[in-house]
Amino acid sequence: MDNLLGFVLFFAVTVAIGIIGSFIATKLRMPGGMMVGAMILVAVFNILTGKGFFPRLFKTFLQVFSGVIIGSRVGKKDLKELRFIIFPTIILLVFMMIMNASLGFLIHKVGGLDIVTSLFSSSPGGLSDMGLLAEDLGANPAYVTLLQLVRVLTIYFFMPPIIEKIFAKQLEANKGNVRVPEKKKDDLPKDEKIKRFVLTLIVGAAGGTVLYLLKVSSGAMIGSMIAVAAYNIVTEKAYCPKSIRNVTQVGSGCFLGLKIDMESVMGLSALLLPTGIMLLGVIAFAFITAFVINRLTKLDFAVALMASTPGGIQEISLLSEELGTDTPKVAVMQTCRLMFVVSTFPTLIELLSSL
Repeated sequence: MDNLLGFVLFFAVTVAIGIIGSFIATKLRMPGGMMVGAMILVAVFNILTGKGFFPRLFKTFLQVFSGVIIGSRVGKKDLKELRFIIFPTIILLVFMMIMNASLGFLIHKVGGLDIVTSLFSSSPGGLSDMGLLAEDLGANPAYVTLLQLVRVLTIYFFMPPIIEKIFAKQLEANKGNVRVPEKKKDDLPKDEKIKRFVLTLIVGAAGGTVLYLLKVSSGAMIGSMIAVAAYNIVTEKAYCPKSIRNVTQVGSGCFLGLKIDMESVMGLSALLLPTGIMLLGVIAFAFITAFVINRLTKLDFAVALMASTPGGIQEISLLSEELGTDTPKVAVMQTCRLMFVVSTFPTLIELLSSL
């Protein structure tokens, strides 16, 4: 009984520290702050005290929540829009796989990281998604998260000024005429929101449980994502409040923070070369992919570049709005990228690492 109380106490302390870290990082406007802040502060707490605790079962719950969040973004409008950009999207997905394999093997051979960690580190998925999935296949989740963070920071800090430089004339022409994406007015009563969220969560949990029991790689996240996406396409009633995304981000940060120990910190110097490869590789592949899409499909180069940049869907869509490009196309292609990466890359990485 004392052990149980101790576990509950240290779990509560770990989560509280994660929440504080998320709050600080968000106030500092750190990219991915909700997760990164929790991860850093929990890691510091655990390294100093060794008392951090996060039940392993909760990782599966977090994967289900992540799948629900991604799946609830997909609706009928996305399918309709996809009809017009299916060829550019296929090219995008093929190049994403090529980028993952080539950068992963380069990081492995030149940077010295193990092959599974290298492949997960170069995967163009979500920051928290890749960190949660990495451990399932034996990767180092701490290194994966740090390198994924480098990718996100590269996108946020380097791509906007580069894009602004290239499309300076286009930006000037659209100045004062920037369309701010309209937010859907959620006029549903509170009880209806709760009802829809509970149904969405049940659908996601059912889908995640099926693939988890079938021992599909990262099945909890993939199953919940596919089930909720299908449910939303058919009914358009999937609902996931923003608070669930925040909970998932903080929980993911706590879980990943506990994977960072003093040995990981001392080994950070080993990430300098992989980080350099990541910086150059992400930018180079974004432009190469956009160039190929533009040449083969005649899709506007600015739209192709926005879609080929592996950053957050919301952030890239806002940048697209600022440029005055076709944002719906960008958002749909970005959504397809994220769903494709989460649903197929764990299996792809498993196959590549075995080879």
